[in-house]
Amino acid sequence: MKSVDLYGPSVKEKNEGSLCSTFHLENESGTGDIAAYSVFPGMELVYNDMHMKYCNKTQNPRTNFLEINYCREGRSECTFGEYSYCYMTAGDLSICSLQGKSHTSSFPTSHYHGITVTIDFAEITEEMKQILSLLSIDLNRIFAFSEKQDFYMVRANETIQHICSELYTVQDHLKPSYIKIKLLELLLILTELNFDAGKKDYIYFSKAQRDCVLKIHDFVVEHITEHYTIEELAERFEISPTAMKKCFKEMYGVPIYTYCRTYRLQIAEKMLREGQLSVAEIAAKIGYINPNKFTSAFCSEYKMTPTEYKKNVQMDRK
Repeated sequence: MKSVDLYGPSVKEKNEGSLCSTFHLENESGTGDIAAYSVFPGMELVYNDMHMKYCNKTQNPRTNFLEINYCREGRSECTFGEYSYCYMTAGDLSICSLQGKSHTSSFPTSHYHGITVTIDFAEITEEMKQILSLLSIDLNRIFAFSEKQDFYMVRANETIQHICSELYTVQDHLKPSYIKIKLLELLLILTELNFDAGKKDYIYFSKAQRDCVLKIHDFVVEHITEHYTIEELAERFEISPTAMKKCFKEMYGVPIYTYCRTYRLQIAEKMLREGQLSVAEIAAKIGYINPNKFTSAFCSEYKMTPTEYKKNVQMDRK
């Protein structure tokens, strides 16, 4: 399947079927699994389950090739023009022409679930073109706009979410046929889409801003026991506080403070599961000077105190 080539050299086939093939991805940033369906001549649909920061650092240009992505969970980084970036979140859909351009597939939070539709215009048969025409689907309009704009994003709306979410609830034995229906439905909606209306919804950042926030993220994670203010981080990395806050939230879904707090508590949860340290020792290791504040934060996140959580883990092991 041609769509699988977009995922890079780390793809390993797990199971090949007549209608669906499954693959596993693994690199230094994490792992992922995909299920690829051949839907119509020249059209494929892939279910993506990614727990990695990237799956392919460079997608080579493709002639007459269109890629449509729908984000169900998590975040996906998209190039917008040559040196700008924007981020897909749950419910968003993007349309991208790969003609004459290279792209990357990155997931800032190492968590992404979604659907990819690929259309290879060179492989669409005359019979398929006639069927699409009878259904008032104009692939040329969609492709022409995406080729002109390089990248286009549709922010979450009920119509597209309804179509794509149903692809996750259908029974397996109906899935091959159901995917055909839903893909045609999606293409019809995109044919009628007012592309100009969605442009104002973009929030995009320069490569310099994006690279700076990546460094800030790595810094606060590496120094997770420390507590830095927005102003301190902005001064250290020479970026305006406003741009830093805005870009970080777009990339990671939450403000810096919330991200660090959740990250600390995830470390604490892992330590509690290991059971080698006391609650007070764990609190100190993740930067809480006051154990009571740690207990309050943990209870807010996990709906029980650290002591209760530790006891539950011990009981489950018996």
